[in-house]
Formats: sequence, C-alpha cells, structure tokens
Amino acid sequence: MLGAARRSGCVLGQLMQTLRPAASAATAARSYSATPKEMTVREALNSALDEEMSADPSVFLMGEEVGEYQGAYKITKGLLDKYGPDRVLDTPITEAGFTGIGVGAAYQGLRPVVEFMTFNFSMQV
Repeated sequence: MLGAARRSGCVLGQLMQTLRPAASAATAARSYSATPKEMTVREALNSALDEEMSADPSVFLMGEEVGEYQGAYKITKGLLDKYGPDRVLDTPITEAGFTGIGVGAAYQGLRPVVEFMTFNFSMQV
C-alpha cells in the first residue's frame, strides 16, 4: 500500500508530497523545550488543553463538572478562571446530549473537547 502511495503517478502520493511541507511549516511555528519536564498525566493533559485553548480561540471544553469543580480528576484545573464560562462549559449529566452538541459544533467549524467523567459513560451514547 505504501509503495503504491509513493509512486509519483498515484494521487495519494501526490497528496502526501503536498501536505508534508505544510505539516513541517506548522510544526516549525511552535517552539518546544529542549529539556524534558517531569509531570503527571493529569498535568500533561491540563497543559495540552491550556496550550490548545490559548493557540486557537475556536477550541472550547465541555463536560460534567469541568468548570466550577475543575473536573472530576482535576484535569481542567484553572481553565475556567483563565478562559471563562464561554469556553469552559459545565453540562448536565446527559452524555448523549453534549456529545451531539460537540459533533454539531465541530460540524460548524469549532473545535470542541468533550470530557466524559469515565469511559463507561461514553458507551451510553
């Protein structure tokens, strides 16, 4: 499959050649630390959410207790204070409802991050 994609006559191969420079330019725009930082998974998730929300105003977060309570596992700690209630949305306990809202928001060009309290609740959708 990859051999066929690499052939110059293949449409997929041409697409890959076109996207590679764009992808490398996008990664060059961000700066990464040369020294590794030790952190917990919770801190890494919080940092990633914070980084994406600060880089793109169309990114927003929604889920049960992500705002006032700062997440069931404190993943969203400090994000409500930093970005406000318009971008960190507490939802009622209706997994199917806020999943649908997330899909609709993405369809309209926004970038929702939907947080479920546990994986089991995601299976109810």
